[in-house]
Amino acid sequence: MEKDFIKEMKVMDRKSVNTYKELMGNIEKVKQNLERDYNNMQFIEDSNLVDYYTYRIKSEEAKYDYLLKEAKKIETGMYL
Repeated sequence: MEKDFIKEMKVMDRKSVNTYKELMGNIEKVKQNLERDYNNMQFIEDSNLVDYYTYRIKSEEAKYDYLLKEAKKIETGMYL
């Protein structure tokens, strides 16, 4: 029989919790933007739009990486 252990969380101030929730919301929005741009890239008929979607995807990927790093910084401060 396995025992389940639950990590205890430090008590966080309200500002940190709100910041974390905002970050997670922004991460979700960026993921949706990336999915939309990847889908749109598949159906491009105008070659001029290839560059447009390439830059949009690169921009969203950079934003996604940044937001993940920020969320991880907060997460590492949350756990004992």
